[in-house]
Amino acid sequence: MVGGLIGQWLQMGFWPVLAGALIGGFAPIVAYRVWKWSHHKREP
Repeated sequence: MVGGLIGQWLQMGFWPVLAGALIGGFAPIVAYRVWKWSHHKREP
């Protein structure tokens, strides 16, 4: 519901705002997992 209101305010619609929120929410988690995996792989 909040996404729909923000979409109306930004004149973008619900789905682009929802997609942006999901990407923005999961990007730090995915980046941390990739960093942790690559850091762990480098250690002997």
